[in-house]
Amino acid sequence: MKRFLLFVLVGAVVVLLVLFALRRQTGPARSAAAGLLPPDTALFFEIPNAEKSREDWHGTELYSLYREPAVQAFLQKPKAQVQERSALINGWREAGRLRMRDTFVAANSFDALRLVGGFEFRCSWKEANTVIEGWKSRLLGKAGNAQRSTSDYEKHRIDVIAGEVTLASTIVGNRFLVATNINDLTAMLDRVDGRVKTPALESDQNFREAMKEMPADYAWLFYVQPKQLGQKLAALRAQDGRALPPDERTMIERVRSFSHATVFDGQKIREVDFAAMPRMFDAKLTRDTLSIASPDTFLYFATIINLQQLDWNQMLGNAAASLAAGQKQALAQAGITPDDWRAAFGDEVSLIADWPTSARIPGVVATLTIRDSSRAKKIVSTLAASSGWQSTIRDNVQYFTAPIGGSSLAISPVLAVSDRLLVIGGDSARVNRAVAPPKNGTGLDRSPNFRNAAKLVPAPQQMFTYVDLGVLYSRLDATLRPILQMSAAFLPSMTEHIDPAKLPPAEVVARHLSPVVAAQSYAGNGYRSESVGTITIGQTVGVAAAAWLGTTLLKNKTGVILASPAATSSATPSTPLVSPVPTP
Repeated sequence: MKRFLLFVLVGAVVVLLVLFALRRQTGPARSAAAGLLPPDTALFFEIPNAEKSREDWHGTELYSLYREPAVQAFLQKPKAQVQERSALINGWREAGRLRMRDTFVAANSFDALRLVGGFEFRCSWKEANTVIEGWKSRLLGKAGNAQRSTSDYEKHRIDVIAGEVTLASTIVGNRFLVATNINDLTAMLDRVDGRVKTPALESDQNFREAMKEMPADYAWLFYVQPKQLGQKLAALRAQDGRALPPDERTMIERVRSFSHATVFDGQKIREVDFAAMPRMFDAKLTRDTLSIASPDTFLYFATIINLQQLDWNQMLGNAAASLAAGQKQALAQAGITPDDWRAAFGDEVSLIADWPTSARIPGVVATLTIRDSSRAKKIVSTLAASSGWQSTIRDNVQYFTAPIGGSSLAISPVLAVSDRLLVIGGDSARVNRAVAPPKNGTGLDRSPNFRNAAKLVPAPQQMFTYVDLGVLYSRLDATLRPILQMSAAFLPSMTEHIDPAKLPPAEVVARHLSPVVAAQSYAGNGYRSESVGTITIGQTVGVAAAAWLGTTLLKNKTGVILASPAATSSATPSTPLVSPVPTP
């Protein structure tokens, strides 16, 4: 009897494990709204479950950072102004009452503003109607000349607001549908009622192909078919007599579809992009330069640029326009041809950046793989000599040093050509490390932070990016905090929007910032990119661009001079700078 009970217990555990595994291995993503749209839909955006997405968002590192008391204190003024001035906040709160599911916006043409949209509501019909009527009333109040009317279609009552933009809407069961063209709305109603049996977007081959690469539990999805744009571009070229052969189509003509999905993956945010298109090249990423990146590296980027398929004749012809006469003559006299360029260099490019606490700017090194070192050295030597760069040779590596300029920044460009890499950097120490890295195995690939982050994405074939957000923010804080403080003195009006004195300490922010990674490979019938971290690579680029733009504007207005962290820490004792801390 005991053996039988033990057998039953073990069997139950096995069944539970199998069910758990099957649950984790979900199938292709599915879209409920795609069944209401025509197969030629050009643009589609969907949020399947706003309530669940909100709950998942509250579990992320980024939301934990947002809820920090120090961050809330800093955001007090901006939040108050947004709540006072924007009706979007009220609209967002009202939308929460509807408990929306399968919210979507779509268009089947890039020519005109013909949009369709809708959502399912999980509240009572009365409450949903109250919220929707409130939206319509505010719309009518802002559009003074708009007229409101109703019409019947089959068994449905359609509400029409006609002004500069027409909005036709109706409620079917617990589903609200709206369109800027009444014919598009009736077409959706035909699919809802089952009067139309023709294939919908969900049956389109391009859409199904894209959805296979999307995560099943996405928070939102964006899908676009650029076929219409490609056809217009081809037609315009044909009119001008510039039609291209099939093998020379532009990138937009090669892409069958592009899709993007965002997932709240536990404490992290994950993005997945898929471009359905033919494979551009066969070369695969090696990431050999990970071994030359120091453990302090905050940015590592490697990608394939496919130099072998470039039109070197055209590219060099375009580049010749910017070359000095001496450089053109030197290349010609050396007998360097496009075949030499193609044979000399490989396909893999990498970018490596670190930022010591004592430096005011990061140090950057770029590398390019080499196929034929003798040809590469000949090309670089010819260009360097004609530009006044000094050349030296050490340990079979040829170094080229740029002429000393008048720059106030501590940058002295150095270029090196070894048997396997072309390296260029802002100083000789970093270039030397890249050419001859330490043999004690202290590269970035040995860093626990890097190893743990790299496991979060598939092995890359075409592109890989790693950014240590904690280190990057700590260095930016040490550099930009003094600028904000000094800007407040020169621009008192700035304190009406933010209070620089309440800027959160660097360690408070950094402990919520884990590294972000991204990888790209050719999967199925297109290029699939995946990024994961506290924020994704795309979001990181957007935040960095905004920060750079804001800093530039402040510097231009106030004339603040960028000083090193060491200098500014002693100049502003009332608000001491926080020492950078490692990534949590």
